Amino acid sequence: MIILVGSKIDQSSITSALGKPEYSYYFLLKEFLPALEQLGQVISVTSLDQINSLHQEHSAAGEQVIFLSFSPPHQTPVELTCPTVVVFAWEFDSLPATREGEAPSAYWYTQPENDWRHVFTRIAGTIATSREAAELVAQVDTRPGKVAAIPASVWDRYQALCPQQGWRVYRKNKQFQFTGMLLDSRTLRLNAENYIVQPVPETTRIHRALLRGWWHELRLGRHPKTDAPPKPAPVKASSAQHILQLEGVVYTSVFNPSDGRKNWSEMLSAFCWAFRDRKDATLLLKMTHHDIEQYRATIIKMMARLAPFQCRVVVVHGFLDDAEYRQLIEVTDYYVNCSSGEGLCIPLMEFLSSGKPAIAPLHTAMADYLHEDFAFIVDSSTQLTDWPHDPTGLCLTHSQRINWDSLRNAYYQSYTLASQEEHYQSMSRAACAHMSQFCSVAQVSQQLQQFLQTVLDQNSCDQTQGAQA
Repeated sequence: MIILVGSKIDQSSITSALGKPEYSYYFLLKEFLPALEQLGQVISVTSLDQINSLHQEHSAAGEQVIFLSFSPPHQTPVELTCPTVVVFAWEFDSLPATREGEAPSAYWYTQPENDWRHVFTRIAGTIATSREAAELVAQVDTRPGKVAAIPASVWDRYQALCPQQGWRVYRKNKQFQFTGMLLDSRTLRLNAENYIVQPVPETTRIHRALLRGWWHELRLGRHPKTDAPPKPAPVKASSAQHILQLEGVVYTSVFNPSDGRKNWSEMLSAFCWAFRDRKDATLLLKMTHHDIEQYRATIIKMMARLAPFQCRVVVVHGFLDDAEYRQLIEVTDYYVNCSSGEGLCIPLMEFLSSGKPAIAPLHTAMADYLHEDFAFIVDSSTQLTDWPHDPTGLCLTHSQRINWDSLRNAYYQSYTLASQEEHYQSMSRAACAHMSQFCSVAQVSQQLQQFLQTVLDQNSCDQTQGAQA
Protein backbone atom coordinates (compact mmCIF):
# COMPACT_ATOMS: atom_id res chain seq x y z
CA MET A 1 0.00 0.00 0.00
CA ILE A 2 1.27 3.48 -0.91
CA ILE A 3 0.11 6.10 1.58
CA LEU A 4 0.42 9.74 0.55
CA VAL A 5 0.26 12.23 3.43
CA GLY A 6 0.03 16.01 3.39
CA SER A 7 -0.37 18.92 5.78
CA LYS A 8 -0.34 22.68 5.36
CA ILE A 9 2.55 22.96 7.85
CA ASP A 10 5.72 20.87 7.53
CA GLN A 11 9.02 20.38 9.39
CA SER A 12 10.66 23.38 7.72
CA SER A 13 7.92 25.84 8.72
CA ILE A 14 6.66 24.60 12.08
CA THR A 15 8.91 26.82 14.23
CA SER A 16 7.59 30.03 12.64
CA ALA A 17 4.02 28.66 12.41
CA LEU A 18 3.45 27.97 16.11
CA GLY A 19 0.16 29.50 17.20
CA LYS A 20 -1.06 30.15 13.66
CA PRO A 21 -4.25 28.55 12.28
CA GLU A 22 -3.95 24.79 11.59
CA TYR A 23 -0.41 24.55 13.04
CA SER A 24 -1.52 21.61 15.21
CA TYR A 25 -2.15 19.45 12.14
CA TYR A 26 1.61 19.13 11.71
CA PHE A 27 1.83 17.44 15.11
CA LEU A 28 -1.21 15.30 14.32
CA LEU A 29 0.46 14.02 11.14
CA LYS A 30 3.72 13.44 13.00
CA GLU A 31 1.98 11.29 15.62
CA PHE A 32 0.13 9.20 13.02
CA LEU A 33 3.28 8.36 11.03
CA PRO A 34 4.55 5.42 13.16
CA ALA A 35 1.23 3.60 12.76
CA LEU A 36 0.97 4.40 9.04
CA GLU A 37 4.50 3.13 8.41
CA GLN A 38 3.37 -0.28 9.67
CA LEU A 39 0.93 -0.51 6.75
CA GLY A 40 3.03 0.41 3.75
CA GLN A 41 5.24 3.06 2.15
CA VAL A 42 4.48 6.57 3.37
CA ILE A 43 5.28 9.48 1.03
CA SER A 44 4.95 13.12 2.07
CA VAL A 45 3.41 15.34 -0.61
CA THR A 46 3.23 19.11 -1.03
CA SER A 47 1.02 19.73 -4.08
CA LEU A 48 -2.07 18.39 -5.86
CA ASP A 49 -0.08 17.74 -9.05
CA GLN A 50 2.34 15.59 -7.07
CA ILE A 51 -0.54 13.57 -5.60
CA ASN A 52 -2.07 12.87 -9.02
CA SER A 53 1.32 12.02 -10.53
CA LEU A 54 2.24 9.57 -7.76
CA HIS A 55 -1.21 8.01 -7.87
CA GLN A 56 -0.93 7.41 -11.60
CA GLU A 57 2.63 6.07 -11.34
CA HIS A 58 2.04 3.59 -8.52
CA SER A 59 -1.41 2.51 -9.72
CA ALA A 60 0.14 1.58 -13.08
CA ALA A 61 2.60 -0.61 -11.15
CA GLY A 62 -0.30 -2.46 -9.49
CA GLU A 63 -0.04 -0.72 -6.09
CA GLN A 64 -2.97 0.50 -4.02
CA VAL A 65 -2.61 4.24 -3.42
CA ILE A 66 -4.48 6.48 -0.97
CA PHE A 67 -4.05 10.11 0.09
CA LEU A 68 -4.51 11.18 3.73
CA SER A 69 -5.14 14.92 4.07
CA PHE A 70 -4.26 16.11 7.59
CA SER A 71 -6.27 19.31 7.48
CA PRO A 72 -9.70 20.75 8.28
CA PRO A 73 -12.37 19.44 5.89
CA HIS A 74 -12.85 22.82 4.17
CA GLN A 75 -9.16 22.74 3.15
CA THR A 76 -9.29 19.17 1.81
CA PRO A 77 -9.30 18.70 -2.00
CA VAL A 78 -12.33 16.84 -3.32
CA GLU A 79 -11.51 16.56 -7.04
CA LEU A 80 -8.39 14.35 -6.94
CA THR A 81 -8.18 11.13 -8.94
CA CYS A 82 -6.48 9.54 -5.93
CA PRO A 83 -8.82 8.21 -3.20
CA THR A 84 -8.78 10.87 -0.47
CA VAL A 85 -9.33 10.50 3.27
CA VAL A 86 -9.46 13.57 5.50
CA VAL A 87 -7.96 13.22 9.00
CA PHE A 88 -9.27 15.98 11.26
CA ALA A 89 -9.86 16.98 14.86
CA TRP A 90 -13.12 18.63 15.94
CA GLU A 91 -14.36 19.74 19.35
CA PHE A 92 -17.91 21.00 18.78
CA ASP A 93 -21.28 19.22 18.88
CA SER A 94 -22.28 20.20 15.32
CA LEU A 95 -20.64 20.53 11.90
CA PRO A 96 -20.42 23.66 9.72
CA ALA A 97 -23.29 23.47 7.26
CA THR A 98 -25.90 25.68 5.66
CA ARG A 99 -28.83 25.76 8.04
CA GLU A 100 -31.84 23.81 6.92
CA GLY A 101 -34.72 25.90 5.57
CA GLU A 102 -32.68 29.11 5.36
CA ALA A 103 -30.91 30.65 2.38
CA PRO A 104 -27.22 31.42 2.93
CA SER A 105 -27.15 35.03 4.13
CA ALA A 106 -23.39 35.54 4.17
CA TYR A 107 -20.65 35.08 1.61
CA TRP A 108 -18.97 32.45 3.79
CA TYR A 109 -22.01 30.19 3.60
CA THR A 110 -22.15 30.36 -0.19
CA GLN A 111 -18.78 28.62 -0.52
CA PRO A 112 -19.46 24.88 -0.97
CA GLU A 113 -16.38 23.74 0.98
CA ASN A 114 -17.64 25.58 4.08
CA ASP A 115 -20.63 23.24 4.13
CA TRP A 116 -18.71 20.19 5.31
CA ARG A 117 -21.42 17.87 3.99
CA HIS A 118 -20.19 18.85 0.52
CA VAL A 119 -16.70 17.58 1.43
CA PHE A 120 -17.54 14.39 3.31
CA THR A 121 -19.80 13.02 0.58
CA ARG A 122 -17.25 13.66 -2.19
CA ILE A 123 -14.16 11.99 -0.75
CA ALA A 124 -13.34 8.33 -0.14
CA GLY A 125 -13.53 8.45 3.66
CA THR A 126 -13.13 10.37 6.91
CA ILE A 127 -11.02 9.76 10.02
CA ALA A 128 -12.04 11.83 13.04
CA THR A 129 -9.81 11.80 16.11
CA SER A 130 -12.73 11.47 18.53
CA ARG A 131 -15.87 9.35 18.74
CA GLU A 132 -18.09 12.42 19.13
CA ALA A 133 -16.80 13.95 15.87
CA ALA A 134 -17.04 10.61 14.02
CA GLU A 135 -20.68 10.26 15.05
CA LEU A 136 -21.42 13.73 13.66
CA VAL A 137 -19.82 12.85 10.32
CA ALA A 138 -21.67 9.51 10.19
CA GLN A 139 -24.96 11.41 10.39
CA VAL A 140 -23.96 13.25 7.20
CA ASP A 141 -22.08 10.53 5.30
CA THR A 142 -24.27 7.47 5.72
CA ARG A 143 -22.23 5.25 3.38
CA PRO A 144 -21.17 2.14 5.35
CA GLY A 145 -17.51 1.93 6.34
CA LYS A 146 -16.66 5.51 5.33
CA VAL A 147 -16.14 7.03 8.78
CA ALA A 148 -13.87 5.98 11.64
CA ALA A 149 -12.75 7.39 15.01
CA ILE A 150 -9.00 6.76 15.36
CA PRO A 151 -6.62 8.57 17.74
CA ALA A 152 -2.97 9.40 17.05
CA SER A 153 -0.41 6.74 18.02
CA VAL A 154 1.24 8.56 20.92
CA TRP A 155 1.92 5.94 23.60
CA ASP A 156 4.99 4.16 22.20
CA ARG A 157 7.12 7.32 22.04
CA TYR A 158 6.59 8.20 25.70
CA GLN A 159 5.83 5.02 27.64
CA ALA A 160 9.54 4.41 28.35
CA LEU A 161 9.61 7.54 30.52
CA CYS A 162 7.27 5.94 33.08
CA PRO A 163 9.11 3.87 35.73
CA GLN A 164 7.79 0.35 36.23
CA GLN A 165 6.47 1.22 39.70
CA GLY A 166 5.10 4.58 38.52
CA TRP A 167 6.33 8.11 39.15
CA ARG A 168 6.92 9.63 42.55
CA VAL A 169 6.62 13.34 43.41
CA TYR A 170 10.16 14.61 43.86
CA ARG A 171 9.83 17.89 45.68
CA LYS A 172 13.45 19.01 45.32
CA ASN A 173 16.28 19.09 42.80
CA LYS A 174 14.12 19.32 39.68
CA GLN A 175 15.87 20.91 36.74
CA PHE A 176 14.54 21.89 33.34
CA GLN A 177 17.03 23.13 30.73
CA PHE A 178 15.79 24.69 27.50
CA THR A 179 16.50 27.32 24.86
CA GLY A 180 13.88 30.02 24.56
CA MET A 181 12.39 32.86 26.61
CA LEU A 182 11.23 32.82 30.20
CA LEU A 183 8.81 34.75 32.41
CA ASP A 184 9.02 33.93 36.12
CA SER A 185 6.72 35.37 38.78
CA ARG A 186 9.59 35.12 41.27
CA THR A 187 11.68 37.63 39.30
CA LEU A 188 8.94 39.94 37.97
CA ARG A 189 7.87 43.01 39.92
CA LEU A 190 4.18 42.25 40.17
CA ASN A 191 2.21 45.26 41.37
CA ALA A 192 -1.42 45.72 40.37
CA GLU A 193 -1.18 49.49 40.94
CA ASN A 194 1.12 49.75 37.92
CA TYR A 195 -1.78 48.67 35.72
CA ILE A 196 -4.45 51.02 37.09
CA VAL A 197 -5.27 53.75 34.58
CA GLN A 198 -5.39 57.06 36.46
CA PRO A 199 -7.84 59.70 35.12
CA VAL A 200 -6.15 62.75 33.57
CA PRO A 201 -7.57 66.11 34.72
CA GLU A 202 -9.15 68.31 32.03
CA THR A 203 -6.66 71.15 32.59
CA THR A 204 -3.73 68.79 32.13
CA ARG A 205 -5.08 67.51 28.82
CA ILE A 206 -5.57 71.10 27.56
CA HIS A 207 -2.05 72.10 28.57
CA ARG A 208 -0.58 69.04 26.82
CA ALA A 209 -2.53 69.78 23.62
CA LEU A 210 -1.38 73.43 23.62
CA LEU A 211 2.22 72.37 24.20
CA ARG A 212 2.13 69.88 21.32
CA GLY A 213 0.65 72.52 19.00
CA TRP A 214 3.23 75.13 20.00
CA TRP A 215 6.10 72.70 19.54
CA HIS A 216 4.77 71.58 16.14
CA GLU A 217 4.52 75.20 14.88
CA LEU A 218 7.98 75.99 16.18
CA ARG A 219 9.60 73.05 14.40
CA LEU A 220 7.57 73.60 11.22
CA GLY A 221 8.72 77.20 11.03
CA ARG A 222 12.37 76.30 11.35
CA HIS A 223 12.36 73.09 9.32
CA PRO A 224 9.44 73.24 6.85
CA LYS A 225 10.73 70.39 4.68
CA THR A 226 12.11 68.10 7.32
CA ASP A 227 10.42 64.73 7.49
CA ALA A 228 9.65 63.17 10.82
CA PRO A 229 12.42 60.85 11.97
CA PRO A 230 11.65 57.17 11.49
CA LYS A 231 10.36 55.35 14.52
CA PRO A 232 12.88 52.93 15.98
CA ALA A 233 12.08 49.28 15.51
CA PRO A 234 10.71 47.66 18.67
CA VAL A 235 13.24 45.73 20.69
CA LYS A 236 12.32 42.08 20.63
CA ALA A 237 13.31 39.58 23.26
CA SER A 238 15.83 37.00 22.14
CA SER A 239 16.13 33.32 22.97
CA ALA A 240 18.68 32.20 25.52
CA GLN A 241 19.73 29.07 27.35
CA HIS A 242 17.87 28.67 30.65
CA ILE A 243 18.33 26.25 33.52
CA LEU A 244 15.12 26.32 35.54
CA GLN A 245 15.30 25.01 39.10
CA LEU A 246 11.94 23.73 40.34
CA GLU A 247 10.73 22.57 43.75
CA GLY A 248 7.50 21.20 45.18
CA VAL A 249 4.52 20.05 43.14
CA VAL A 250 4.78 21.10 39.48
CA TYR A 251 1.68 21.56 37.30
CA THR A 252 2.26 21.89 33.54
CA SER A 253 0.13 22.85 30.56
CA VAL A 254 1.04 23.18 26.87
CA PHE A 255 -1.19 25.37 24.69
CA ASN A 256 -1.52 28.21 22.22
CA PRO A 257 -2.17 31.44 24.20
CA SER A 258 -4.08 32.92 21.25
CA ASP A 259 -6.67 30.15 21.44
CA GLY A 260 -9.44 31.40 23.71
CA ARG A 261 -10.85 27.88 24.05
CA LYS A 262 -7.93 26.93 26.31
CA ASN A 263 -9.27 29.05 29.20
CA TRP A 264 -5.75 29.72 30.44
CA SER A 265 -6.83 32.79 32.42
CA GLU A 266 -9.07 30.51 34.50
CA MET A 267 -6.23 28.00 34.81
CA LEU A 268 -3.91 30.71 36.13
CA SER A 269 -6.37 32.42 38.47
CA ALA A 270 -7.61 29.16 40.01
CA PHE A 271 -4.01 28.09 40.61
CA CYS A 272 -3.01 31.36 42.25
CA TRP A 273 -6.06 31.37 44.51
CA ALA A 274 -5.61 27.71 45.45
CA PHE A 275 -1.92 28.10 46.35
CA ARG A 276 -1.50 31.77 47.18
CA ASP A 277 -0.01 30.74 50.57
CA ARG A 278 2.04 27.78 49.24
CA LYS A 279 5.63 28.29 48.11
CA ASP A 280 5.98 24.67 47.01
CA ALA A 281 3.50 24.76 44.11
CA THR A 282 4.52 25.78 40.57
CA LEU A 283 2.44 26.28 37.42
CA LEU A 284 4.58 25.88 34.30
CA LEU A 285 2.93 27.20 31.13
CA LYS A 286 4.57 26.08 27.88
CA MET A 287 3.30 28.45 25.21
CA THR A 288 3.14 27.27 21.59
CA HIS A 289 3.33 30.57 19.73
CA HIS A 290 5.79 32.21 17.36
CA ASP A 291 5.76 35.65 19.03
CA ILE A 292 5.99 36.23 22.79
CA GLU A 293 4.93 39.87 22.36
CA GLN A 294 1.44 38.70 21.42
CA TYR A 295 0.71 37.63 24.99
CA ARG A 296 3.50 38.79 27.33
CA ALA A 297 1.84 42.01 28.51
CA THR A 298 -1.48 40.21 29.02
CA ILE A 299 -0.10 37.47 31.24
CA ILE A 300 2.10 39.83 33.27
CA LYS A 301 -0.88 42.10 33.86
CA MET A 302 -2.96 39.11 34.95
CA MET A 303 -0.30 37.93 37.40
CA ALA A 304 0.02 41.48 38.76
CA ARG A 305 -3.72 41.60 39.45
CA LEU A 306 -3.57 38.23 41.21
CA ALA A 307 -0.58 39.25 43.35
CA PRO A 308 0.47 38.83 46.06
CA PHE A 309 0.81 35.05 45.98
CA GLN A 310 3.44 32.68 47.33
CA CYS A 311 3.11 30.04 44.62
CA ARG A 312 5.21 30.28 41.46
CA VAL A 313 4.13 30.81 37.84
CA VAL A 314 6.63 30.14 35.05
CA VAL A 315 6.00 30.85 31.36
CA VAL A 316 8.23 29.10 28.81
CA HIS A 317 8.28 30.42 25.24
CA GLY A 318 10.11 28.70 22.39
CA PHE A 319 10.16 25.53 20.34
CA LEU A 320 11.36 22.56 22.42
CA ASP A 321 13.27 19.73 20.78
CA ASP A 322 12.48 16.14 21.74
CA ALA A 323 15.06 16.01 24.55
CA GLU A 324 13.82 19.27 26.09
CA TYR A 325 10.19 18.18 25.82
CA ARG A 326 10.92 14.89 27.55
CA GLN A 327 12.70 16.76 30.31
CA LEU A 328 9.61 18.96 30.68
CA ILE A 329 7.51 15.83 31.19
CA GLU A 330 9.96 14.44 33.74
CA VAL A 331 9.85 17.53 35.99
CA THR A 332 6.03 17.63 35.84
CA ASP A 333 3.79 16.07 38.49
CA TYR A 334 0.36 16.89 36.96
CA TYR A 335 -0.74 17.95 33.50
CA VAL A 336 -3.53 20.56 33.49
CA ASN A 337 -6.21 21.08 30.84
CA CYS A 338 -9.25 23.31 31.33
CA SER A 339 -10.30 23.92 27.73
CA SER A 340 -13.84 24.35 26.49
CA GLY A 341 -13.30 21.63 23.89
CA GLU A 342 -10.59 19.37 22.46
CA GLY A 343 -10.33 17.62 19.11
CA LEU A 344 -7.72 15.28 20.65
CA CYS A 345 -5.22 17.17 22.90
CA ILE A 346 -1.96 15.48 21.98
CA PRO A 347 0.02 17.06 24.88
CA LEU A 348 -2.41 15.58 27.42
CA MET A 349 -2.10 12.17 25.75
CA GLU A 350 1.70 12.44 25.78
CA PHE A 351 1.88 13.24 29.49
CA LEU A 352 -0.60 10.47 30.35
CA SER A 353 1.37 7.99 28.22
CA SER A 354 4.43 9.00 30.25
CA GLY A 355 2.59 8.12 33.44
CA LYS A 356 1.75 11.65 34.60
CA PRO A 357 -1.71 12.09 36.17
CA ALA A 358 -3.88 14.96 34.99
CA ILE A 359 -6.43 17.61 35.89
CA ALA A 360 -8.95 17.92 33.05
CA PRO A 361 -12.66 18.01 32.15
CA LEU A 362 -14.45 14.93 30.81
CA HIS A 363 -15.85 16.17 27.51
CA THR A 364 -15.29 16.13 23.71
CA ALA A 365 -12.27 14.03 22.68
CA MET A 366 -10.96 13.77 26.24
CA ALA A 367 -14.02 11.70 27.15
CA ASP A 368 -12.57 8.92 24.96
CA TYR A 369 -9.56 8.32 27.19
CA LEU A 370 -9.79 10.14 30.55
CA HIS A 371 -10.75 8.23 33.69
CA GLU A 372 -10.95 8.99 37.40
CA ASP A 373 -8.29 6.34 38.06
CA PHE A 374 -5.61 8.74 36.83
CA ALA A 375 -7.25 12.16 36.52
CA PHE A 376 -8.99 14.75 38.66
CA ILE A 377 -12.13 15.54 36.67
CA VAL A 378 -13.14 19.20 36.32
CA ASP A 379 -16.87 19.90 36.02
CA SER A 380 -18.23 21.68 32.94
CA SER A 381 -21.54 22.68 31.34
CA THR A 382 -22.79 23.51 27.85
CA GLN A 383 -22.63 27.04 26.42
CA LEU A 384 -23.37 28.61 23.04
CA THR A 385 -20.44 29.49 20.79
CA ASP A 386 -19.40 29.91 17.15
CA TRP A 387 -17.18 27.86 14.88
CA PRO A 388 -13.62 29.24 15.05
CA HIS A 389 -13.23 29.69 11.27
CA ASP A 390 -16.69 31.20 10.68
CA PRO A 391 -16.23 34.97 10.07
CA THR A 392 -19.94 35.67 10.68
CA GLY A 393 -19.54 34.92 14.41
CA LEU A 394 -22.99 33.34 14.61
CA CYS A 395 -23.48 31.12 17.67
CA LEU A 396 -24.58 27.93 15.91
CA THR A 397 -22.85 25.31 18.06
CA HIS A 398 -21.84 24.57 21.65
CA SER A 399 -18.71 24.31 23.75
CA GLN A 400 -18.15 23.51 27.42
CA ARG A 401 -17.95 26.13 30.17
CA ILE A 402 -15.45 25.19 32.87
CA ASN A 403 -16.55 25.34 36.52
CA TRP A 404 -13.85 27.53 38.11
CA ASP A 405 -14.52 26.31 41.64
CA SER A 406 -14.24 22.69 40.50
CA LEU A 407 -10.88 23.50 38.91
CA ARG A 408 -9.61 25.11 42.10
CA ASN A 409 -10.76 22.08 44.12
CA ALA A 410 -8.93 19.79 41.69
CA TYR A 411 -5.74 21.74 42.44
CA TYR A 412 -6.37 21.27 46.18
CA GLN A 413 -7.04 17.54 45.87
CA SER A 414 -4.09 16.83 43.61
CA TYR A 415 -1.72 18.72 45.90
CA THR A 416 -2.88 16.67 48.89
CA LEU A 417 -2.58 13.40 46.98
CA ALA A 418 0.98 14.24 45.89
CA SER A 419 2.14 13.50 49.44
CA GLN A 420 0.55 10.02 49.32
CA GLU A 421 3.26 8.15 47.47
CA GLU A 422 1.49 4.84 46.89
CA HIS A 423 -1.72 6.48 45.66
CA TYR A 424 0.15 8.79 43.30
CA GLN A 425 2.20 5.90 41.90
CA SER A 426 -1.02 3.93 41.37
CA MET A 427 -2.46 6.80 39.32
CA SER A 428 0.78 7.03 37.35
CA ARG A 429 0.76 3.33 36.44
CA ALA A 430 -2.94 3.45 35.56
CA ALA A 431 -2.40 6.37 33.17
CA CYS A 432 0.37 4.63 31.26
CA ALA A 433 -1.47 1.29 31.12
CA HIS A 434 -4.73 2.83 29.93
CA MET A 435 -3.10 4.82 27.15
CA SER A 436 -1.33 1.69 25.87
CA GLN A 437 -4.75 0.23 25.10
CA PHE A 438 -5.99 3.47 23.57
CA CYS A 439 -3.21 4.95 21.44
CA SER A 440 -0.31 2.51 20.99
CA VAL A 441 1.11 1.96 17.51
CA ALA A 442 -0.24 -1.60 17.54
CA GLN A 443 -3.79 -0.49 18.39
CA VAL A 444 -3.87 2.43 15.97
CA SER A 445 -2.23 0.60 13.05
CA GLN A 446 -4.76 -2.23 13.35
CA GLN A 447 -7.67 0.24 13.17
CA LEU A 448 -6.06 2.08 10.25
CA GLN A 449 -5.45 -1.16 8.35
CA GLN A 450 -9.06 -2.24 8.62
CA PHE A 451 -10.47 1.17 7.73
CA LEU A 452 -8.15 2.09 4.84
CA GLN A 453 -8.49 -1.35 3.25
CA THR A 454 -12.28 -1.06 3.42
CA VAL A 455 -12.12 2.38 1.79
CA LEU A 456 -9.81 1.16 -1.00
CA ASP A 457 -11.92 -1.92 -1.68
CA GLN A 458 -15.09 0.16 -1.85
CA ASN A 459 -13.41 2.71 -4.11
CA SER A 460 -12.25 -0.05 -6.46
CA CYS A 461 -15.76 -1.47 -6.52
CA ASP A 462 -17.26 1.95 -7.29
CA GLN A 463 -14.79 2.45 -10.17
CA THR A 464 -15.65 -0.97 -11.63
CA GLN A 465 -19.37 -0.26 -11.47
CA GLY A 466 -18.80 3.14 -13.05
CA ALA A 467 -16.84 1.60 -15.92
CA GLN A 468 -19.52 -0.99 -16.57
CA ALA A 469 -22.24 1.65 -16.57
